[in-house]
Amino acid sequence: MSGTGLLSASQTGSLAQGGGSFAATWLAYLASFAIVIVLILLSRHGLKFLEPYLLKGRRTRNLAIVESLAIDQRRRLSIIRYHARTGLILTGGGNDLFLGWVDEEQDQDRHRGRAEQEGTTH
Repeated sequence: MSGTGLLSASQTGSLAQGGGSFAATWLAYLASFAIVIVLILLSRHGLKFLEPYLLKGRRTRNLAIVESLAIDQRRRLSIIRYHARTGLILTGGGNDLFLGWVDEEQDQDRHRGRAEQEGTTH
């Protein structure tokens, strides 16, 4: 009776089991995929939370480039700020040069003005 196209009881049982294992396998794959996506999203959120602690040593609040000017293709003149002081550096070429503090003269003038005021008040 194999030519009639009807399945015996043993064949239908194996088909149901085969179909069930197929669905279970795909459900396992789908669950694994969902877990991986959730872990990626959680790690992204976790890195945003941990970023300030990881980059703590790299931050420099006291040192910054205020302005920069290209003199030629190799050299650049930059104004830097360190705390409340402003400096001038020349980079590129054979070597880099620190040209000095821009506000040094202003500081000296302030000190002279204070000394003169203290001298006149005493």
